[in-house]
Amino acid sequence: MPAAYQPDRVPVAGGDLAVARWGTGDQLVFASHGITANHRSFTAVAEALVTQSGHSLSLVALDHRGRAASANVDGPFGLTVHADDVIAVMDHYGAAQAVLVGHSMGGFVVANAAERHPDRVSRLVLVDGGLPFPAATWVPGDELIASAPVVPADHDQAAVEAAIHAVIGPALARLDLHWDSEDDYVEFFRNHPAFQPPNQWTSTVEDYLRYDAVIDPAGQIRSSVNKAAVLVDGAAAIVDPVAAAAATRITTPSALLWCPRGLLDQTPGLYPPGFAAAVADRFDHLDAQEVVDTNHYTVMTTDAGAKVVAAAVISAVSADQPAPGSG
Repeated sequence: MPAAYQPDRVPVAGGDLAVARWGTGDQLVFASHGITANHRSFTAVAEALVTQSGHSLSLVALDHRGRAASANVDGPFGLTVHADDVIAVMDHYGAAQAVLVGHSMGGFVVANAAERHPDRVSRLVLVDGGLPFPAATWVPGDELIASAPVVPADHDQAAVEAAIHAVIGPALARLDLHWDSEDDYVEFFRNHPAFQPPNQWTSTVEDYLRYDAVIDPAGQIRSSVNKAAVLVDGAAAIVDPVAAAAATRITTPSALLWCPRGLLDQTPGLYPPGFAAAVADRFDHLDAQEVVDTNHYTVMTTDAGAKVVAAAVISAVSADQPAPGSG
């Protein structure tokens, strides 16, 4: 049976964030989504988590400000603001400490949450995000963490947008597009390279897209995502070497699950072969695992990918539990 799903709102500076909880278990895990995504990108993971944990765990995810049902929540935006919003959601649910899981940009968000609020975050699960992206020319043996920004320090807006587009491509481009109907919007993604062959398409993906779709003043369909928020957040995660590198400064035990294929199902993905393992070897608190035969999206939306993510979360929660007889 599907896990119980309970939507909610959490007041923060600038408005009320949309959140949702899957499951009825008392142990809560909190989740942060990708840069143009929303909380429903975690549906398959949440279902797998609740099932695999024997319904002892629940997952709580939010729509970050500027997205979906939180689209009208005012800025400022940025990784540290989103990190503090995650902590505000934890406060709302009365969680003094928790395991956090973040996908893509969400990985950077939860890493910043662990740095800013180390007493609140016990462990992290980073899903194809959270580590600074290597230079396109990176090969094993190169310096792992870049010390210079991707674009000039003055952060010219056009250069920033170009840098973000180089990483997330169509996810950014779609924010300028319109469709005649919600079905047309869904069909646009059904033909997306990440969901080919067709058996990669799931009802979870369609639900996520329909939740994202809004009607503009002209009566057309567009994504709910605030592009201004994406540019600020992308500049932090992709351009700013300090904000992007929080995962290398913390000591919070962190599992990095990386995908061999990227946003367009291309190889390599966001992290080339050998990169995640090399970073994990350098930092004692990091552990890297390849999620075989997945891309940046299907690691979250297919049963196979979601089960791996859920298993990593359960492992993180279990590691926090006292051994029998130790109390």
